[in-house]
Amino acid sequence: MEKILKEWEAELRLNGFRITHPFRDVMEVIISSPKPLSPMEIFSKVRDHNPQIGLVTVYRSIEKLEQLDLLDHIHHINECQTVFPSAKAHKHLIICEKCGRSTYLDGLEIESEFKNISKEAGYEITGHWLQLSGLCEECQ
Repeated sequence: MEKILKEWEAELRLNGFRITHPFRDVMEVIISSPKPLSPMEIFSKVRDHNPQIGLVTVYRSIEKLEQLDLLDHIHHINECQTVFPSAKAHKHLIICEKCGRSTYLDGLEIESEFKNISKEAGYEITGHWLQLSGLCEECQ
């Protein structure tokens, strides 16, 4: 966790962002979580050890991290969006439907299949987002 935190702080400083204690608290909660978190979950966890933090601070912190592509948005059917530290390279995410634990997968084999699909459909793919769900080993 500490390595990622230092990388994020360096990237933020390089781009002119000031890192306050509340902002650092938000980053620590996001980085230490094995599952994507909603802004309200982040707020609740930070508030456990920093009762003065405001919800606006959490949203502003998320916004700053998103500007630098340090977070990925995770979409859930019939639920609010959550955030998760982004992968360094192009990866795909698999999320446990029961416990929420999330893991990035390489998925390079899928990339060639996307090229075949785009040819058949007559499209030039300029981007994609793929998220898988299932049950992790512990929840099966």
